[in-house]
Amino acid sequence: MSARRIARELAVIVFPQLPKDGSKLESLELSQLVARAVQMLVEYAKQSLADADGLLQKSQETLTNIEVEHENNAQAITDLAPVAVTTADLRRQLELIERAVHLASEALDIPDIALQSGHVTSRVKCRKCDHMSEHHIETGDPSEVRAFLRRLITTYNDNRDTIDRFIKSARGKWKLDRMVSIDRDILRLACAEAFYMTDVPIRVAINEAVELSHRFADERAARYINGLLSDLAEAAETFRKTGALPPECEGATGQAAEPAASS
Repeated sequence: MSARRIARELAVIVFPQLPKDGSKLESLELSQLVARAVQMLVEYAKQSLADADGLLQKSQETLTNIEVEHENNAQAITDLAPVAVTTADLRRQLELIERAVHLASEALDIPDIALQSGHVTSRVKCRKCDHMSEHHIETGDPSEVRAFLRRLITTYNDNRDTIDRFIKSARGKWKLDRMVSIDRDILRLACAEAFYMTDVPIRVAINEAVELSHRFADERAARYINGLLSDLAEAAETFRKTGALPPECEGATGQAAEPAASS
């Protein structure tokens, strides 16, 4: 996984922890936020593996039930004879297995994220009192991930009013404060890159947001995010050329800030 993709995933998790007062951003302990974000991803990976195991067990149980209930095995107790299945039955089980493989694949990304972020969190449980203590461990040179992560955070923080105004206007039937936090932050991240980070191609910013929506959002939210991202491409082209959002964005008068320096 590339350093920038890792930074984007961490940014989505870190965004809710940012201070509302932008002046406090400079004093932010980014390393601590990153460590907590990585730990959240680790817990997510554990749940993904548990879900994958559950899907595989469900598929196995379904196939076993098909054998048990088949007339050829009516008198069998232990040695069940293989039976023919329909393509529809087979397709359903393959879909479960495919989902399980996808979940396991996502979980395998987590060690790479932890190592490249520069921090991992170790949890140690006291044998006497059961108290759980956390230790943040440096894992190496995190400069590229951390630099791009800080750039993403700073770009959004410096332009949050314009970005949130665009999101509100793009889908008027949705209110920004009614969206799930992580869905909203995926959109904010995409806008920050597409509007202000001119060294990042607009299509790349949108594609990365699509990947984040499939990874972190539910199916309904992912469809909504994808719909808004289609509006974002055109608006971003206008914004990069004129320094302002398109007229159809209600009350959009924000001017473009100086493009963030490339990291």
